[in-house]
Amino acid sequence: MGLFRIVMISHHLPSLNALRAFVQVAQTGSFTEAARRLYLTQGAISKQIRLLEEHYGMPLLQRQNRLITTTPAGKQLLPVAQDVVERLREVERRLKTQSDILTLQVYVSFAVRWLMPRLGGFYARNPLTQLRMESMVYEPEDIDPSANQAYILFGAGQWPDMASELLVPEKLSPVCAPALLKGDRPLKTLDDLAGRTLFHTTKDYEEWGSWLATQNIRSLASYQHQMVDLHHLAWTAAAEGLGVAIGDMEILKEELRAGRLVQPFEHVLRTGAGYYLVYPEEYAENPALQALREWLLAEARSQSD
Repeated sequence: MGLFRIVMISHHLPSLNALRAFVQVAQTGSFTEAARRLYLTQGAISKQIRLLEEHYGMPLLQRQNRLITTTPAGKQLLPVAQDVVERLREVERRLKTQSDILTLQVYVSFAVRWLMPRLGGFYARNPLTQLRMESMVYEPEDIDPSANQAYILFGAGQWPDMASELLVPEKLSPVCAPALLKGDRPLKTLDDLAGRTLFHTTKDYEEWGSWLATQNIRSLASYQHQMVDLHHLAWTAAAEGLGVAIGDMEILKEELRAGRLVQPFEHVLRTGAGYYLVYPEEYAENPALQALREWLLAEARSQSD
């Protein structure tokens, strides 16, 4: 009696997630790197590859000298899978470029002190625009120029393959509560800073060190120091009279105008850096981004007037 091998042919297409996982593993030669790029666990990547191999009924990847490579079947599938993933990604980019939904990543301190108090004006002018804000403490390690989102980043205005427009230039000077200018030990001169608590957001005390250096003070040994991880926290603590913080005069304009914070010394350090609206150049035609850009630049101009 002869032996018959029955091969079941599936009329279903493989899942897009499985194809994306396969493409990333094949391109990087690593399950770990593929997982990092797709923001998944290594176990999730392995599961998608297993499902894809079960779908085709044969192995698609193999391990050679600690590197993952494609099998002959995988080599046939790879260019097709790459084309499918890239075509879908391109369609997604075009569709999102036409939408009125915008994802904006922004620093917490900038969002709380500058953006949020003004945001009502943006929605009044653009009631149909949906702005999805994501807060961050540090700049993202990898800014994807193909992603359909914008950022408000701090720096000198240079991000590879990205358009950037200055919103708020950095202008630094100490700030504190009005009560610190009065009492038994009023803060009137630089000598009065000795023994005071200075708030810092970086371990190298960079902002205070730069400002004091312009006043011919090179050592921070005579001061007390307190680390916090956000400018927002440093400024809030200063407003409560707990010490003195380095403030950004543009970001804190409203607090200074209202008297919640005061500027004890006249000197302002212009660092040359600032907060920028940053976005992929190919995303410039997105209607939500255009609306946000025009409004942000108008707000920035009105503040500098």
